[in-house]
Amino acid sequence: MINAVKAAKGKSDMVMVPVDELHVGAICRFPLEDDNGLLLLGAGTTITAELIQGLIDRQIEELAVSVDEVDALRRQDPTGSSQKRRVSSSPNQKEQAFRPEHPSRWPKGVPLKENLVNRHHEPINLSRRELLRGHVKLARDEFEQIRLDITERKLQTIEALNNLSAAFASAIVDDHDQTVADIVTAKEAMSLTDRSVRLSVLGMAVGTELGLDGPTILEIGTTGLLHDIGLYTMNPALVIPGRGPLNDEEMWEYRKHPINSSNCLREVSEIPHSVLIAIEQVHEQFDGSGYPFGIEGKRANLYARILNVCDTFLRLTTGTSFRSALVPHDALGIILYQARYQIFDPEVVRAFLRVESLFPLGSRVQLNEDRVAEVIRRPLEGYANPVLQCEDGTRIDLSMETEAMIQPVADPSRNQARLPRELMETMRWSPADELIFD
Repeated sequence: MINAVKAAKGKSDMVMVPVDELHVGAICRFPLEDDNGLLLLGAGTTITAELIQGLIDRQIEELAVSVDEVDALRRQDPTGSSQKRRVSSSPNQKEQAFRPEHPSRWPKGVPLKENLVNRHHEPINLSRRELLRGHVKLARDEFEQIRLDITERKLQTIEALNNLSAAFASAIVDDHDQTVADIVTAKEAMSLTDRSVRLSVLGMAVGTELGLDGPTILEIGTTGLLHDIGLYTMNPALVIPGRGPLNDEEMWEYRKHPINSSNCLREVSEIPHSVLIAIEQVHEQFDGSGYPFGIEGKRANLYARILNVCDTFLRLTTGTSFRSALVPHDALGIILYQARYQIFDPEVVRAFLRVESLFPLGSRVQLNEDRVAEVIRRPLEGYANPVLQCEDGTRIDLSMETEAMIQPVADPSRNQARLPRELMETMRWSPADELIFD
């Protein structure tokens, strides 16, 4: 069986298995990569026909598989022959030229935005959704190992998280809108791991919109994944999702976590200095009201200024013990109102608005026919006319249709609520992770 597949490049314990020979229904015990080492499937992913076709559609012909797992993942053919699927040819030549390269080899100085695959007219791809879920599951496993390593003071490498950052960056290139929508608006409980993954993906999307190059985008992603790991060294009560307001003493301790995060990583040689600096500054505000140092304006690292806006959006759209989560539209509204007071970097806010639009990706809106739809694509131009998908699968491009959105709607399954505009206008955002009303 193993003789029928070739050895993976530079890895004696891995072999390359054709994608079209994967066994539908098999479950990956280990993460699967392409021949360049790019993560494609997370551990625990179930192989489905849609997933296989999705890989083929992305021009992926082979996967690097552990020798021990080949028999379990490779389809058994009693005739001894292999029925090859036809690999779909992509009409996008830029995609063909760019996709085969592992993100670690993306060129410096070339804006990643120039290489995004245009999928504006495509529906949501269910196999891509399954791939993304596999990445998130793998992230949870890796963060648990990092937590143990930090507790035992033996953290020596973050290679696994670097690979995850690369996998999510590659997904953004392949389908920016679906990657942002599926990861940022996922319904799972907001654990520290899940929140870090969402911050990483959203930060990379905003950095891409700002015209940053591939290597820079990867560093933003790594910063987002690692920015809160210092919380593992602190009182667990401070990191409970949805915790209530902190008293003064607890807040003093909590505000130390960016420095703790940076200190946990200083002995890891592969972490760039820019990432360590950004980790310390994610919670700094543009007006100097943030923590731990009160750094003002563009003195703060660019990665941190990007992630600060993204972090605010995630906090506002996450419920706590004393308030519901805000619908994404209203959370974006708060950020825009706060931008008047220079709370956030205005350039980052503009890029964030272009990434999410006025009706953020993955959110729900009500149509004039009392139908509810999900935002699946950004507008081609402007901010107000995204592409929607109704519950019956109907696609509506508001830039081409006479349909009109009445209002965003709260999703009961996510404990969401609307915020009156008058409160939105008078609200103040506090770096202490609370909402303060005038």
